[in-house]
Amino acid sequence: MASASAPTTFSLLKSTASSRTRSSPSSSSHVSLPSSLKPTTRRLGFAAADPLLALHVAAKVRSFGSAKPARGVVAMAKKSVGDLSEADLKGKKVFVRADLNVPLDDSQNITDDTRIRAAVPTIKYLMGKGAKVILSSHLGRPKGVTPKFSLAPLVPRLSELLGIQVVKAEDSIGPEVEKLAASLPDGGVLLLENVRFYKEEEKNDPEHAKKLASVADLFVNDAFGTAHRAHASTEGVTKFLRPSVAGFLLQKELDYLVGAVSNPKKPFAAIVGGSKVSSKIGVIESLLEKVDYLILGGGMIFTFYKAQGISVGSSLVEEDKLELATSLIAKAKAKGVSLLLPTDVVVADKFAPDANSKIVPASSIPDGWMGLDIGPDSIKTFNDALDTTQTIIWNGPMGVFEFDKFAVGTEAIAKKLAELSGKGVTTIIGGGDSVAAVEKVGVASVMSHISTGGGASLELLEGKELPGVLALDEAVPVPMATKRSVSTLKEADLKGKRVFVRVDLNVPLDESCKITDDTRIRAAVPTIKYLQGNGAKVILASHLGRPKGVTPKYSLKPLVPRLSELLGVEVKIANDCVGEEVEKLVAGLPEGGVLLLENVRFYKEEEKNDPEFAKKLASLADVYVNDAFGTAHRAHASTEGVAKYLKPSVAGYLMQKELDYLVGAVSNPKRPFAAIVGGSKVSSKIGVIESLLEKVNILVLGGGMIFTFYKAQGLSVGSSLVEEDKLDLAKSLMEKAKAKGVSILLPTDVVIADKFAADANSKVVPASAIPDGWMGLDIGPDSIKTFSEALDTTQTVIWNGPMGVFEFEKFAAGTEAIAKKLAELSGKGVTTIIGGGDSVAAVEKVGLADKMSHISTGGGASLELLEGKTLPGVLALDEA
Repeated sequence: MASASAPTTFSLLKSTASSRTRSSPSSSSHVSLPSSLKPTTRRLGFAAADPLLALHVAAKVRSFGSAKPARGVVAMAKKSVGDLSEADLKGKKVFVRADLNVPLDDSQNITDDTRIRAAVPTIKYLMGKGAKVILSSHLGRPKGVTPKFSLAPLVPRLSELLGIQVVKAEDSIGPEVEKLAASLPDGGVLLLENVRFYKEEEKNDPEHAKKLASVADLFVNDAFGTAHRAHASTEGVTKFLRPSVAGFLLQKELDYLVGAVSNPKKPFAAIVGGSKVSSKIGVIESLLEKVDYLILGGGMIFTFYKAQGISVGSSLVEEDKLELATSLIAKAKAKGVSLLLPTDVVVADKFAPDANSKIVPASSIPDGWMGLDIGPDSIKTFNDALDTTQTIIWNGPMGVFEFDKFAVGTEAIAKKLAELSGKGVTTIIGGGDSVAAVEKVGVASVMSHISTGGGASLELLEGKELPGVLALDEAVPVPMATKRSVSTLKEADLKGKRVFVRVDLNVPLDESCKITDDTRIRAAVPTIKYLQGNGAKVILASHLGRPKGVTPKYSLKPLVPRLSELLGVEVKIANDCVGEEVEKLVAGLPEGGVLLLENVRFYKEEEKNDPEFAKKLASLADVYVNDAFGTAHRAHASTEGVAKYLKPSVAGYLMQKELDYLVGAVSNPKRPFAAIVGGSKVSSKIGVIESLLEKVNILVLGGGMIFTFYKAQGLSVGSSLVEEDKLDLAKSLMEKAKAKGVSILLPTDVVIADKFAADANSKVVPASAIPDGWMGLDIGPDSIKTFSEALDTTQTVIWNGPMGVFEFEKFAAGTEAIAKKLAELSGKGVTTIIGGGDSVAAVEKVGLADKMSHISTGGGASLELLEGKTLPGVLALDEA
């Protein structure tokens, strides 16, 4: 809203998203809708917080025709520098395009070293693998050789941060550069002079690009801020250097601005602000393809109000964008997106920090007054909506936040996102004034990602392709990483359709058939409610226990009351899962109705994946949704067989979340990436360790398995658990880690006990000094400190298996310390994945489960995914 005109506020909420109504600050704003228009607003799918606004919206949208298709967000899965091992890098000359365009004062002193520090992780990674690093960057906008834009002043700070003396070249090409590059030692760094001293750089001259590339063996682009430019050092050199990969900074931008936006954890909200609609058209159109909520703020909202015939006083309006505003509202409705605008605004009598101000309803802005911020009711409504989300991207302030009096809305959004980030919600600050806002409030460090790409960030959000990214090598496709989700099915795909949903309702029952833990039922609700809300007829299938034929104690009937309560409808129960009775019940289902079939495992054909049985199940429906991750590793009739007969076949929300983390985040992680593997035996984790060694930068080992590793190295382990037949395997795993450049961390000290019991005598000893007759039951305090320091450097962590015998309080300290460290890191934006089994029990025991990015409860399915195996129930689904 940084303009001479101010914003007005209105709210459009998808009626299925909330039945709640909100009161306006002034009772005078309540205007009854004419009866002739009330049905129209219901058909629009909106509940308007401001009735006057709803009237205008209804009238406009009824008459609006179809618009041209909006652009989707471009997906760019690129190979990362983290995929390059020591074998790929040692002794190789690596041309790194960094963004060292830092501000300098008149004395050539750096006034903000953020961009230099941001480049360090990639450079240090390359140095650590023995590469010879050749750094390239621009500074300012020179016209030819311009001394004040030389990179020479950056050398001292760069040397300090890297811990070595950086060599500086006087040019970016030529014989001197070739000599300096040839003499670089392994791990050495050469900084070239400003590439923009040559006009050929910005022209992407092929000969100039070839000269730049001639001094190197491979290319790393870590300059996201210039990736939208096809310059010689950002795009041209890739034609001559292979591999050409993304640096850690560029990869992180892609992970969030492309990955998290294109395949988000749902529900997904976008907050778009700023003074003008015209500057955000591309962003809004692109995000409408993906989001569940679109929250608008800033000066642009007055164009939306004016388009609906609402008086906006002297607030900023783009008269030539009125039809566009109306079309965007219509497009949101067509796509089932809940569009939220403020219901009240803070208005001012002039554009100044000392202006007189007051709060008014969006529909009651007085003449001569301008909106400069959103009001308190709007803040509450927006926060309530954001509380339901799992991914949020924010681009543009809510008001004129440069003036303290009109900064409340923007600051409130910043604080809400910081709070949600601490709860595991992915929060992305998409560049521009939003970055300045979160920095002003002091919450930048807790957001999942702050994009500082400027024009590159905006172009990515608009769905445009970036030349500097497209030129890089493609990442190796990962099976199962890209399955179509239920969220891609809209009302037009679902209304009136019969949807067969395989859920996992295998809950524990007591002897009276009462549910003792309803976690799995609650986990299934989001997918079912989404389908209900879009008018589908929902047919639920599940197993319970391990019945041998029809077994009454394994009937699903006891689940009906709780399921009905959670869904808000009376769930019908069938006495069978196939046959005429079931067909009649399905035929009688209303839109939004739910039918629960009887236990599918009452038929032996289910587990045999019998084609005829699968065909009978499928004959009940039009569409298939698999939301039973816990059984996805089994090729059963209801998990794999039915997919052959029903299209589309898609993943439910629970299944999608498991795939996003256990496949997506593990296969294409934010780096550095660490795995923590514990448990009592190496043999039970061989597949997991071998698979993760292909991906991680750091492997932390704990639990009873470590003593097999110690024994393999010739250390005495007392009476600790050892798998004698796995000593050679332990050695080979350590050798494999070294060959792949993976840092493998074993405890340096352990807590030992004189017996395996909760009341055993215990003491802390070095790992190399375990006395005879004593056994290790936990990691020691030095190890906790070392592991924690290593984890502090990471961006993704997966944990599978405890550090010690955490069931005994005396030996739970190591496991609990790791849980607390991961909770802390999750609050700082690190992706933390608890990969099933005892690790889940451990974080739940400590009370930190809700702090983690993802808790997998898939059991065998989780373990098989981490081992790199494919899951039949996932492979059967449609590709995204």
